[in-house]
Amino acid sequence: MNVMEGQRVAKSKGGGKLPWIVAGTASTALLAAYIGVCVWASGRDSILPNVSVAGLDVSNMTVEQAQRAVETAVTQQGGDVDLTLTYEGMSETLNAGDLSVDSAQSVQNAWQVGRENFFIGGPQLLGHMLGASTQVPLALPEEEPAMEQLFSAMEQTVADRAGGNEYRLEGDQLVMTKGAAVATVDWEKVRQDAARSLQEGFEERFSGTSSRVNKTVVLSAGRGEEIPEPDFDQIYASLAVEPRDAQLDPETMEVSDHVVGVDFDVQTLKTAYQKAQEGETFSIPVTVLQPKVTREDLEGKLFRDLLGEATTTVTGTAARKSNVKLAAARCNGTILLPGEEFSYNNTAGAFSVQNGYLPAPVYVAGRSEDGVGGGVCQPSSTIYYAVLHTTLEIVERRNHQFAVSYMPAGMDATVTGSSIDFRFKNNTDYPVKIVTSSYDSGKSRKLSVKIYGTNVDGRYGVPTSTVYDVVEPTTTYEPDPTVPRGSLVLEREQNPYTGKKAHTYRTICEADGTVVEKQDMGVSKYKMRTRIYYYNPADGDPTTWVGGKPPAPVDPGTTTPPDPGVTDPGTETPNTPADPGVTDPSVTDSSGGTAEPDTQPPRSDSGLNPIDPNAVPA
Repeated sequence: MNVMEGQRVAKSKGGGKLPWIVAGTASTALLAAYIGVCVWASGRDSILPNVSVAGLDVSNMTVEQAQRAVETAVTQQGGDVDLTLTYEGMSETLNAGDLSVDSAQSVQNAWQVGRENFFIGGPQLLGHMLGASTQVPLALPEEEPAMEQLFSAMEQTVADRAGGNEYRLEGDQLVMTKGAAVATVDWEKVRQDAARSLQEGFEERFSGTSSRVNKTVVLSAGRGEEIPEPDFDQIYASLAVEPRDAQLDPETMEVSDHVVGVDFDVQTLKTAYQKAQEGETFSIPVTVLQPKVTREDLEGKLFRDLLGEATTTVTGTAARKSNVKLAAARCNGTILLPGEEFSYNNTAGAFSVQNGYLPAPVYVAGRSEDGVGGGVCQPSSTIYYAVLHTTLEIVERRNHQFAVSYMPAGMDATVTGSSIDFRFKNNTDYPVKIVTSSYDSGKSRKLSVKIYGTNVDGRYGVPTSTVYDVVEPTTTYEPDPTVPRGSLVLEREQNPYTGKKAHTYRTICEADGTVVEKQDMGVSKYKMRTRIYYYNPADGDPTTWVGGKPPAPVDPGTTTPPDPGVTDPGTETPNTPADPGVTDPSVTDSSGGTAEPDTQPPRSDSGLNPIDPNAVPA
């Protein structure tokens, strides 16, 4: 039996160090190779591959070879490179052939590529051998004379150009002195941009990219006191002015000064400026525009003329009369400057209890009902009628749904508190004023409107209207069991209205009556509202009555019914309804008009016939 069988053999000490020895050997070899490459790179007597000086390839050249190549290139091709500095049409140019190029320093910079540090020279050599490249600039002496001369010349050129433009108005002439801007140039940035552009120019020429190179550096300047060519539109904005009439301040009642206008042609100024030499003074004509209304003129003519007036009679309830007076008072003293518009709603409204208006009849769906502000249409209509006697411009006006009796047909102007307004414009050259007054004359309440202004040409307006398509009120019957049998009772509040149309014109005349024009003010369409009688249903429909009398009562105890043609005066004669003035804005007729009840017997000049309240239908 083998005595060694089953026995373990002990491992010799140090058997695990072999891998470390191998690794260490490899690292030593790599380090040695790296150092060898670095030694090789540093020991070369030529410039690295793919190295150029301002585009001139000096790869693998010795210092002497490279310096000769650079000097030759500068001598033969430097004159093909120009550097130009320019600013606002001014420029200075340098030819690179005049530069003092430091060829030795340029080549030395190329030689140093890969030799800056021993331990990185090897990798740089290998990199350039594999395609990496390095370009060094063409070295110039610090404060190179030709470059300094270029900068000095450009700086002087900019400084010589300095000087502001001046202009002023002298009578009917615009006098101007042509100057130049005071520029603030960052010359350090100019130097940097010029050096970079010059190197780019050498690169393009030495590399053969271009046979002739002109590099331009545009100077940027900070904002100076003036710019070389002025902003002519700004000059126009500062000097030109529209003539402005003297104005009346409606609050202080003071008259402002007028302004004399000035105008001139911008292109004429620009052309003259461009033709002028720097520092030259020249002038162009200006147009002097006189205002239509001077301060002296306005103060002498303010509100001197009565342009138009109208007077109406106010009837109805005490509440309605109060509303008419209040609305008119709110319009009293209103002043419109030339071009301004008068809005009745904005002046007299809002038509609310908070503003002092009272409930009075208004129209809702064609029926008369009490509503706040009833009657305010009478002042708007009276003002409109007064305006029709002037040459003032009507902007907005609507007729009522039913014809009113205090105004000729076609001369009324209804309003609501929101959607319908009455507006006119002061199209004259002077302020106008509205003056209203409510007063009692005998047993009647009157509303007067006068419009004052300045009538320079004496013209005035004459309003007329033609009434046609007149529809007299029809009669309708409505049953009411409270009506005594055998009688008819006339509706007290929903009084009838005659339907009609009225075509209104305003004839503008000269002071001597000569007609200037005839203005079409439109057609007003007024609805007809029926006359309503109430009857007892037991009497049957009155339209079936024989001889205009109801049939005898069936009850034998009933006495002979009264004659339907004679009713109780206390129940048949209708109350005089009130003009509400403010109508329900949701109610309009097919013509766009709104409604206002009659407030007095029809005027004798209205073209209407009075309605007999005691009339009984046949």
